Amino acid sequence: MLAEQAAAASVAVESAAIAVAADRPSSALAVAAVKIRTGEAAGKVAEIAHQVHGAIGFTHEHRLTRRLWSWRDEFGNESHWSRELGRAVMAAGADALWPTITTG
Repeated sequence: MLAEQAAAASVAVESAAIAVAADRPSSALAVAAVKIRTGEAAGKVAEIAHQVHGAIGFTHEHRLTRRLWSWRDEFGNESHWSRELGRAVMAAGADALWPTITTG
């Protein structure tokens, strides 16, 4: 599960980097998706890592966990970017959804 989260986040980052480098119109959507995906992955990976280590340091006071929570909230958390992504997709209309997803 941890490797799956890392791989999914990595693919999202690579896809967004390609979209930004190619100056694609959908690059802003790709960046929003990366923020969502990497934030979710970071939380799940931390949870798994804490379980692997017997939940040692799983408290809020654990410095790495606190930093992770702080990082996830910087520049908007997953909920914020999910709403923004949803608004952008809705504004583009139903006919634009599939081409946006498949052509990046």
